[in-house]
Amino acid sequence: MLDQQMDLRAFLLILFLSPLLLGYNGVEGASWELLEREDMELENQLKLLNKPAVKTIDTEYGDTYDCVDFYKQPAFDHPLLKNHSFHFQMKPTLSLERNKDHVSSGVRESAHIELKGGGCPVGTVPIRRITKEDLIRERNASKLMSFADNTIGAHYAVARTRPGRNKFNGAGARLSVQNPRVSARQYSASRFLLRNGNDAIQAGWRVDPTLYGDTRTRLFIRLDAGQSHCFNTRCPGFVQVRSDIPLDLVYTQVSIRGGVTYEAPLFIDRDLVNGNWWLLVGERNTEVGFWPRRIFSGLADLASYAEWGGEVFYPPGNTPIPEMGSGFPLVGNTKYDAFLRNVEVVDAAGKNINVYNLETFVDDTRKYGVFDIEQTKIGHLVLYGGPPYSF
Repeated sequence: MLDQQMDLRAFLLILFLSPLLLGYNGVEGASWELLEREDMELENQLKLLNKPAVKTIDTEYGDTYDCVDFYKQPAFDHPLLKNHSFHFQMKPTLSLERNKDHVSSGVRESAHIELKGGGCPVGTVPIRRITKEDLIRERNASKLMSFADNTIGAHYAVARTRPGRNKFNGAGARLSVQNPRVSARQYSASRFLLRNGNDAIQAGWRVDPTLYGDTRTRLFIRLDAGQSHCFNTRCPGFVQVRSDIPLDLVYTQVSIRGGVTYEAPLFIDRDLVNGNWWLLVGERNTEVGFWPRRIFSGLADLASYAEWGGEVFYPPGNTPIPEMGSGFPLVGNTKYDAFLRNVEVVDAAGKNINVYNLETFVDDTRKYGVFDIEQTKIGHLVLYGGPPYSF
């Protein structure tokens, strides 16, 4: 019996050492060179993404935010923004009405994580530090998916504007904050977007283990313009101005189906004077930052298309499929269904209006659904969700 154990150990040792021994024949050595080259690429990418910090802030959720000098943030790596200066204390002329009296729905605004010590020092902005693990996770996921719209495996349940001569200076809504169940290599999001040509900007919340390494509900933005295609500050373009509100903040309070409902007011609004597109967050329309007009081609003018609703991704054959919103069945009640309410656009004249005559779109009606209700006591309402309990 002892001899058999010794033989087994010897076999396992040879099995373990074989790849190392084969490394000398040049084939395995090439693999090691490939790994080293990939590691160097990751290190170089980290140097580009992570800027020198004036101060660092660690959160209770394991995130580290670097307080980066305003003009050293990733936005200014954009070739059209290099050597371009902005006044840090900005007072934009926005079309959005301040402290607009929204109809109350009885729901509560979701709180978000507060950066310790009141946020970053004046003249700096919080940028979430990217780790090598983040990049490896995204690189592995990219073999199955891209972060672009219309990826195979992405599914939508939305209300959207119809083709026509649309001219929008902005759009927004109050999004119910959910924490849908997803697994690795899946995501689930609630968002709205504006588009003109190949340019698009969007805002909302998402649960995305690939992007964030966890399943918490977080604020996000996305940019598609020219060579910039990314979330938050992963690529140049979005200029952050707030020192206390990070783009990928965690919503610490989420809705419970049939229980307390929390919502997040979000708006994207175009400055009528200089054409920059601003991200506004919360009841007071707090200005978090902006996409400069100069980085766009299509959105250098007004938007021609707007969309509100839910989005999920899962690789073909991947189960169980992710929840969208609070799941099915849709019952037409904000106490149970995920929603976007006070669905609005800013028209060409700069006036906030309810947007009428939207069309609904669901690419897989067996799994997901959406309702568009233009007139309710709590404003224009878009309800969405899935999948049915049978899945």
